[in-house]
Amino acid sequence: MTTESISGHQQRPVATIASLTLLIAAVAALESIIVPALPLIQRDFGVTADVGALASVALTLSTVLVTPMAGRIADVYGARPTLLAITTIVVLGGSVSALATIFPLFVLGQFLQGFGLGLLPVSFVVLRRTLSSEQLKTATGLLGAVVVAGGALGVVLAGPVAENVSRTAMYAVPTAFVILGAIAFAVSTPRDRMSKVGGRLDWPGAGGLALGLLTLTAWLASASSNGWGAPTSMLLVLAAATVFTIWARYQGRTNEPMVDLTMMRHRSMWSAVVVGVVFGFTYGAVVYLLPQQLAAPEESGFGRGASTSAIGILLCIGYGAAVIASVISGKLAQRVGTKAIAVAGVALLGLSGAVGVFATTMWQIVVVLILAGTGVAAASTAVFVISADSAPADRVGVTTAIVTIARSLGSAVGTQIAAGIIASATSSGGLPRHSAFATAFGVAAIVAFVGLVVAVTMPRAGAGATMFSGRRPRRSPRLRASSSR
Repeated sequence: MTTESISGHQQRPVATIASLTLLIAAVAALESIIVPALPLIQRDFGVTADVGALASVALTLSTVLVTPMAGRIADVYGARPTLLAITTIVVLGGSVSALATIFPLFVLGQFLQGFGLGLLPVSFVVLRRTLSSEQLKTATGLLGAVVVAGGALGVVLAGPVAENVSRTAMYAVPTAFVILGAIAFAVSTPRDRMSKVGGRLDWPGAGGLALGLLTLTAWLASASSNGWGAPTSMLLVLAAATVFTIWARYQGRTNEPMVDLTMMRHRSMWSAVVVGVVFGFTYGAVVYLLPQQLAAPEESGFGRGASTSAIGILLCIGYGAAVIASVISGKLAQRVGTKAIAVAGVALLGLSGAVGVFATTMWQIVVVLILAGTGVAAASTAVFVISADSAPADRVGVTTAIVTIARSLGSAVGTQIAAGIIASATSSGGLPRHSAFATAFGVAAIVAFVGLVVAVTMPRAGAGATMFSGRRPRRSPRLRASSSR
């Protein structure tokens, strides 16, 4: 961390972190409501399942569009105004979702809520410019724990609140806490000139990145319904590759690119992205497979016939393990190093898939949940610390945003592949075979263990800072690349 950023440290970091904790937890709870409550919302508005799915799609689309731009806007214009602006949009979305009387209006509310994930890279900008390198490790672990805990709280409480009170209350309560978190952050975090690095936002680059990510999202949606080898799916993946190729060429020729691709050549950056995809893939597959297995009837020989409420309670075991692991891994990273935490996290995720291959009893399923929750928390903490601590001061937001997107895309691909494997092998009674579950868990384990090779080669947190410290801003990418060499 530079002397300039240290001199700009805020005098009340504890208050800043506490307000961020409240805000991020409330946003995570608000965004996770749709998962268990979607059937209820479909009945409330009288829409079919395929139409109701548009609410989830709206969340995903806005998240993909906003996350990379939010990080870069925070880098250029300052984290404080960016965070407060995004929070205002999220509050508007939560209010619209709570009060909507027609389904299109509810979908609009979900789209606005999707801006909430953009708070994550902005929060890393705040932490990087508020804390020392060692403090950053602990705070990142805490932030990861808060995201998981908030999401779990939303999943567990959504159904009971909606069934016993109303849909309005289900969205109004977390929205109110988002407002409280935003007010606390505004009060506890005074304006800091050092938070504004300067520069400009590369709008064509941002648009090209958004278009490429949207095309990838459309490819995943098409692959899940039409198959991975369907002409539509192949056309979309070809279109995504074309968009990203053109975008990359443009980024290499502009003075202040949205994503400095010369920076991504360094091991600390590309390894963080790869590991993000890997642990997203494995965790996404595991948390998709376990509820499916738990819901299968007991006569299948491997299912438990669990209800939706029971599945939610069981999933909280994994959430609880993730919360504990996030806090511990942040502290432990100060002793053993962030790289060791990353390796351990990916290894635990691989082990969760391996155990899942043979898991048929309840205690075995619980073991899988604990391993997966602990692994994803440790890996997430380590990857975000490495990317935030190694990036140049004016690239923290966009770098952590790219890692966030890599994790999300990995999770989406892992989920779709697991779903495809299950759907391709059913018994004569229409139930999926246990061999299909075993195969899907095995694929998740293999991906994690292959990713373990990359995790082992990751540099320690902050190792990239020295490499980037000599980079001169406002110069052409080619000159920057040559000066870094």
